[in-house]
Amino acid sequence: MSQVFPMDHATYIGFESVEREDIPVSAAVERKYLIVDFRLAGAQPATEQLQASVHKVCMALLKDRELIRSLSDSGYDMVSVAFDRRSQFDCL
Repeated sequence: MSQVFPMDHATYIGFESVEREDIPVSAAVERKYLIVDFRLAGAQPATEQLQASVHKVCMALLKDRELIRSLSDSGYDMVSVAFDRRSQFDCL
């Protein structure tokens, strides 16, 4: 993930696994998800640039079939991307 963006565009921070144990396993709501965290360089980007950045990360994740299979086998329901501490964007 550290090579998805040029260093002057965004920095890969890491990832966090979140499991909502307060949600029943049988619920139709995502219970376990992964947040992939980046920080963009400079000021808050325009909406179009932010959408393009989310798309770029999501496509990098989706193209890695082995990763997707591993996440699915590990019980992950969703992967999200974050570029700040306030917002997350769902990939799948």
